[in-house]
Amino acid sequence: MMEEKEDTSQKLKTEAEDSNMGEAPKKTRIDLSSLPTRQYLDQTVVPILIRGLTTLSKERPADPISFLASYLMKNKAQFESASSASAVSAQPSTSAT
Repeated sequence: MMEEKEDTSQKLKTEAEDSNMGEAPKKTRIDLSSLPTRQYLDQTVVPILIRGLTTLSKERPADPISFLASYLMKNKAQFESASSASAVSAQPSTSAT
């Protein structure tokens, strides 16, 4: 009886793995406007702001606001792709099995 349950659960597990072979895990896009404020900021602007403020503190320019604004504009492309990637949920998809 116990062996039968183990065989059945192993068979179901194997079938589930086989059905997902060759497929990338499905990810769902998160609606940024529905996130709490802290999560929204963490996923969109905090990474580039931290890097920009770190650079600002090292260089100490005469006009720090213009420096930071310029830094954000020059470097936003590398953070936009990262922010889009973090806006995708890493939670497993729910499929009817």
